[in-house]
Amino acid sequence: MFLLWTREVHLIERKTSASGYVGYALLQNKPVSSSPNVSFLHLIGVAGGFGISFWMTTAHGRAVQRILTRQEFATVQSHLSDVYFSSSAVLASISLGTFLLRHPLKTWSREAKDLGIALFVALAAAEVNSLVLNPLVTNLMFDRNNIEFLQAAKTSDDIERLIRNDSKYRVVNNKFNLCHSMSMVSGFIYHGIQWYHLFFLADKCLVL
Repeated sequence: MFLLWTREVHLIERKTSASGYVGYALLQNKPVSSSPNVSFLHLIGVAGGFGISFWMTTAHGRAVQRILTRQEFATVQSHLSDVYFSSSAVLASISLGTFLLRHPLKTWSREAKDLGIALFVALAAAEVNSLVLNPLVTNLMFDRNNIEFLQAAKTSDDIERLIRNDSKYRVVNNKFNLCHSMSMVSGFIYHGIQWYHLFFLADKCLVL
């Protein structure tokens, strides 16, 4: 319990620091001078955000679901999703904060506006998942798995039987499916913006 509480405190501290960084950047009226430090931080936000979202979206779920039971997957997912969504929020904050330092709101061109709005949306999607949807999905997943454990439901036929005959399980399962779908949509929005961000940078940095 103490380790769980300590982990939550560290995650909150990281997200608070990242949000403060964005707030500081928003207050700037003049663009800071171009520097390797700002560019490096921005690339960390882009590369990190794209890397973890690509891994979670394409590799993690498919691989882990095939080798773990539903109960084991729920336990692993509850730990990984906390780290993933909080890290996504931090990395999105870094991307947006460094962008705002170089491109304050009042100086936005049409091109800067398009990317700036996209980065705001990415941060919002990451925060909604981290603060709202992920905790809901995790709790509902454990509630659903607890009912399955108590009813000794192990096969797909057992699950179908519970959905038909157990009203409590049906309600929990429907809520889980709804929240999980919303979380996936939010995650795809975040991931799609990472692709757009990479294309934007590639268009500005033609090295080939």
